[in-house]
Amino acid sequence: MVGPWLLEQLTASPTRAGLWLALSFMLSGAATLVTRLIAPELERPVRVVRWVQIPYVGLILGGLSPRLMGLTDIGWDSRYIGGVVVLAGLLVLLLLIRIWLHTEASQTAAIALTGRSWSPSLIESCAQEFHWCFLRGAVWDFLLFSASASLSPHYWAVWVGAAISLPGIYVQPLPLSDRLLTTVVLVTTSSLFLITQSFWLCCLLHLGIRIILLWSQPARQGAL
Repeated sequence: MVGPWLLEQLTASPTRAGLWLALSFMLSGAATLVTRLIAPELERPVRVVRWVQIPYVGLILGGLSPRLMGLTDIGWDSRYIGGVVVLAGLLVLLLLIRIWLHTEASQTAAIALTGRSWSPSLIESCAQEFHWCFLRGAVWDFLLFSASASLSPHYWAVWVGAAISLPGIYVQPLPLSDRLLTTVVLVTTSSLFLITQSFWLCCLLHLGIRIILLWSQPARQGAL
């Protein structure tokens, strides 16, 4: 079943979102395999480029919808206002919890946040959220033309996109705790996307979580 579908998408018009999903899957597997065999130290930057490359080309060629990816301008209606309230509440709650946990754990542990350790993680977070919104938008577009009218394309696109993202999280050579944290970020930003349908607010939430966690961790060699 997967083979004929993949072949159909690869021979489809570049205005079909399924084509970009199929290309993303193929490039993901190929890039991971090649970099791990030839240059494992390049796996992280290659992954960041891959997260942005396919969605960007798809947007330029008209195969992906900026609206479905949440890239359109923010309109301050009740949906966005509610999303901002949820975003702010989550970040404040997380900040209070991390301050409390850090204070309880150690009063003397050094906390450092250097530009070298901070910037790559934030760039990677932006690229990762952009890729997640690409998956949500592409699946949404695909469901609009192929799913039953009784289904909610927006709802299912968000969670199918999240399910597609999970394998990419757990094949990364990271500690299990980091993978679980990324899963929590995925679920949280997916829930916010359900409310706001905005990449910008999801990216702010993603960055906010990363900043809070980096700020509250002791400095360590090779920290993200």
